[in-house]
Amino acid sequence: MAGILGGAETTGPQRFYDIRQQVWRAEEIGEPNMGRRLRGLFQEAGFSRTEASAHYISYGTPARIIAFAHDRAAECRNQQLQAAVARHGIAPVEELTRLAASWEEWGRDAGAFFAFPWCRVLAWC
Repeated sequence: MAGILGGAETTGPQRFYDIRQQVWRAEEIGEPNMGRRLRGLFQEAGFSRTEASAHYISYGTPARIIAFAHDRAAECRNQQLQAAVARHGIAPVEELTRLAASWEEWGRDAGAFFAFPWCRVLAWC
């Protein structure tokens, strides 16, 4: 995971992102870490000039942390995600149930913080 995850207990949320990245790759949804490769890909494609940058989206207030944790817990309970995890043998579905509870616990942590980068590239021919 390329994000920043803070709080007293981050093992469960980190495991969730590991599982989700595996699902995205297995289902060919996308490459979750493509941003770090963008500049090189545009260079390889023949662009004469490239400029890469990134900015962070963050969750650092109690309301945003709770909402973010709630959304991730709901994602863990999502039947489509559970089916994809089972179909590809990534993890037992019961683990997603435990991870949902882990997200809810993380959301109540006064020290919880989450941020992730959005990468972009400008390229000229």
